[in-house]
Amino acid sequence: MDFSIERDTDRAGKTTYLLLGGDFDRSAHRDLRRALKEAFSRARQGRVVLDMARVDELSSECVEVLLTGYTHALRGGHGYEVTNARGHVRLLLEATGLCPRREDDTLYAPVWLTGDVADAV
Repeated sequence: MDFSIERDTDRAGKTTYLLLGGDFDRSAHRDLRRALKEAFSRARQGRVVLDMARVDELSSECVEVLLTGYTHALRGGHGYEVTNARGHVRLLLEATGLCPRREDDTLYAPVWLTGDVADAV
């Protein structure tokens, strides 16, 4: 496994923190789904906070799990927050709406130069 999921709770037991780290490739989505399910059952109408500070890669399967978790939180009356994402992981989560967009309100998209345009540069 190239990823880690650590769980912590506040003293009142109302907030469950999932500290994620490493490469969340397509094989990690099952463990992430299980960790979210356990976090929601522990939080009991509280909050689930996912700290993405140490995440280097995030597969589309894991993004789907995070979006499903958001839907579960809305339906179950839980708080749900994705924090500390950085780099391309942040950009991906901004595009899905799981992280707030930056103040400049622009999305980054690489420019792929092709054909005559690439030759001119």
